[in-house]
Parts: sequence; C-alpha cells; structure tokens
Amino acid sequence: MAKKIDRIAQMLNCPMKGEEMRRAITESRKEFLLAQQEAEALEEDVLDEEEVGDEEDDEYDEFDWTTE
Repeated sequence: MAKKIDRIAQMLNCPMKGEEMRRAITESRKEFLLAQQEAEALEEDVLDEEEVGDEEDDEYDEFDWTTE
C-alpha cells in the first residue's frame, strides 16, 4: 500500500500531469460535497414530513382502549 501512496504523491508533484490531477481531485471533491449537501437537505425534508404526519395521527388511536 505504501508503494501506491508514494506513486500517487510522485504523480501529484509531476509538473506535467500533477496540476491536471490536482484539479480533477478538487473538482470531484466539490461535486461530492454538493451531492452530500443535497442528500442531507432531502433527508431533512423527509424527516420534517414524517414529523408532521405523526402529529396528525396523535388525535385518534384505534388501538387505544382508554379513550372509548
């Protein structure tokens, strides 16, 4: 594994391909973070909708025998 890491480090420091690789890594990291933020926002929206749905069901529980 150390050989792979050393080889990657050498490639990143290469004057020809290094800049291109660093730029590609930066772009892919940005895309990953944006996708992660969108997924978290979507998850929060789903959780908010579930909480609203639970509040509506609190009024009547067909299995609660104490209210009848």
